[in-house]
Amino acid sequence: MRARLRAGSVAALLLFAVCASCSRRNLNVGSGSFVFDGGSGGKADASSDTSPSPSDAMAPADGAVIIGGSDAAESACVTAAVQLPWTSTAAAALQLDVATTATAVAVINRQAKQTDVRTYTRAGGVISGFQFGADSQFLPYSDTRFLLVARGTTGDFVATAIDPDLHTSTRLFTATANATEHMLGAIALSSTAIVLVTDEHFVNVATGTIVPWSTVLGAADGGAFTSSRIFGMAAQPDRVLLAWGVGTTLRLAVIDAAGSLLTRADDSAFFGSFSTGAATAAPFGDGLLMFDGNPVRITQIGFDLARVAIGQNTQLRTFYRAAPRVAAIALQGRPVAFWLTVFPATDNSQGSTIHQLYGCELDLAAPAGCLGTAPIAATGLDGYAVPQQPVAAAAFPDGTFAIANTDAAGASWLRLANLGCALRGP
Repeated sequence: MRARLRAGSVAALLLFAVCASCSRRNLNVGSGSFVFDGGSGGKADASSDTSPSPSDAMAPADGAVIIGGSDAAESACVTAAVQLPWTSTAAAALQLDVATTATAVAVINRQAKQTDVRTYTRAGGVISGFQFGADSQFLPYSDTRFLLVARGTTGDFVATAIDPDLHTSTRLFTATANATEHMLGAIALSSTAIVLVTDEHFVNVATGTIVPWSTVLGAADGGAFTSSRIFGMAAQPDRVLLAWGVGTTLRLAVIDAAGSLLTRADDSAFFGSFSTGAATAAPFGDGLLMFDGNPVRITQIGFDLARVAIGQNTQLRTFYRAAPRVAAIALQGRPVAFWLTVFPATDNSQGSTIHQLYGCELDLAAPAGCLGTAPIAATGLDGYAVPQQPVAAAAFPDGTFAIANTDAAGASWLRLANLGCALRGP
């Protein structure tokens, strides 16, 4: 197997005139020898050839490597791998997210003082990098552009459609903001409705509608988002389904684009002994698919707030005291979820068995097994570390996907992959 490495740097980036929370710091992704994470793979054969070629726009650069076979820590599912510039430590865990357009992928790392965004081609080549304000939101928006919501020069919320180069942009909407509030999540209901959840307000950036949570949810829940985790949001053209909670409690609400509460439900014992620490919810079908617990439990939540217990997946096993964080995507209409697992082994070691990153094509009619299991990468992580590890994924329109995760050394990775190598059937 040969892997190709090209050195390079990111050109200087201009500061957005509308964005006060954008950093002036020029980002250099940096390069170096590729080291396979967590184990037994081969070594990359780095090339010193940095001359341009007709395929440079889609060639890997600055730490990107094309995987040419299965003789590596990555499996044959993975077509490209990039070592990201961030390192996770016990004192500063990474908070990773992934967003895609038809031709590019963005990896987002939320840090204490900024939101660091790096963009790549689908072949793993570096496009650009920039740092925004700590609570900025960076989302998919169209086939070619991302959506950035950040604070403008006046301190207000500004929604911008932005190219993968993180420079070419179109200002869309502006909404008033308090200096004290923080953005916690965002979702586009349509091109004319972009909803923000802050710790103080429901905000429709497109219409300028701003409603305090004490009005939306009632006076007793005015501080609902000061300490709760948001698990996920799903959108319809005129409303948003929001799932959040704290402790063992799951809270659900459907809110229209004007900030009016349509329906709400609370379940104080939903999460049981595992609590809300690793729970996630991803848009799928007419609502959300929620993942929590160990074995991983799947629950379907509709816009009518009906909760249908799909069941537990017992094929991708996890150390018994650790509930993994699940990243789920809709891949050409099929639900696929990724998490750290001991599959195909059995963990009888009290937490020292190494967990690998696997994808599971879910069968919602028979959730105990996977329709197909796709090995993504070795990580070197053992059972006790699983709940704290970020795993984030996003799908491309043609059925491939991007995944970001960390390994036992704290290194962070972006992998471009597909389910073509999935092992069919349990």
